[in-house]
Amino acid sequence: MAQAKGKGGKPVTKTAKIAKFAKKQQSVKADEKRVYFRQSDFPMMTLQQTQKIASSLVDNFAGDSASPPDVALALGISPTSSSWQHLTGASIAYGLTDGGVNANVIKLTALGKRLVAPEEEGEDVVARREAILKPRILKEFFEKYRRAKLPNETIAINVLKSLGVPVERAQAAFQIIKANGSYAGIIRETPTGPFVNLDSPGVPSPATTQDINDRQPNHTIDMVTPETEEEVDQHSPAAVATKPNVLPDAKANRVFITHGKQHAIVGQIKELLTFGNFEPIVSVEREATAIPVPEKVFEDMRSCGAGVLHVGAEGKYLDRDGAEHVKINDNVLIEIGAAMALYGKRVILLVEKGVVLPSNLQGLYRCEFEGDKLDYDSTMKLLKTFSQFR
Repeated sequence: MAQAKGKGGKPVTKTAKIAKFAKKQQSVKADEKRVYFRQSDFPMMTLQQTQKIASSLVDNFAGDSASPPDVALALGISPTSSSWQHLTGASIAYGLTDGGVNANVIKLTALGKRLVAPEEEGEDVVARREAILKPRILKEFFEKYRRAKLPNETIAINVLKSLGVPVERAQAAFQIIKANGSYAGIIRETPTGPFVNLDSPGVPSPATTQDINDRQPNHTIDMVTPETEEEVDQHSPAAVATKPNVLPDAKANRVFITHGKQHAIVGQIKELLTFGNFEPIVSVEREATAIPVPEKVFEDMRSCGAGVLHVGAEGKYLDRDGAEHVKINDNVLIEIGAAMALYGKRVILLVEKGVVLPSNLQGLYRCEFEGDKLDYDSTMKLLKTFSQFR
């Protein structure tokens, strides 16, 4: 019987055959263990790094759509590089753009435009918060530590692994969490350490230029961009399907209403909302002193998709020049800030006639009232605005 020969005509020994078979088996096992990780679950880059695509569409293409190669070249990135693929995938994951490297065009979303080209004061800050809460694991991590201290790196890495982050990515993922939290004002420094405050974000860190290659992992792991997620092995633990981050119907139909002193007006608003097939949620009575908004109010606010907030006069005061001014309840201002963070533009300020709003609230939609009831014009104005909540 002729002996098998390998390259160069040399006979293949039994030991060589076993070694070759073992190597092949190791390769098969390596392929079986390969984990596909979605950028829609956790992007490879920080929001500040990722928003470069949205900025480029505004700066170089007047906010219009553009082909992926054109956008890449405008950013000085090779259209065929892995960095470009990761950047476009992260931009989709944060909700800033539609269309990846294989799309015909990359299109700026409404959220991306609010982030890089705000038209109202504070609009970009709210957009930062919305964007970092779009990826599944980012949202779950911040929700887990809502109103709590940010854990140390060891604990955070273990938590991230339990949420589905591969071991090789966990440390880099925690750095992205800290950078995003600081950029959006969600992670705030306190005397006892970093604190996660989703309900009332603080002043975000200033924007700085970051290179897209900063903090890039030096290990190999398959990152799946949102446009190729359909090809992921469904048996992989990291490939569990997740629903897109959209506002649930039940939440979208709930409208938060602050109580105020005008109980008759609250009744009118409830009737208008019910007529429009909305579910009015009236908050508990506010405390008279300037204390943080009670937890019950925050729970009510988080369960809703829009808000109507009373802004009435809480007395008057004189400034140093003797001029008289109307005072606004401090808790009302806190509630307005929370509503802006939670609902974006889906906020109506029901302002008592004669009350002057602070300059940073001038851009919000307002409806004036006088007395203890809404007049016809105010009622029709509210009805029209409620219809836009859909």
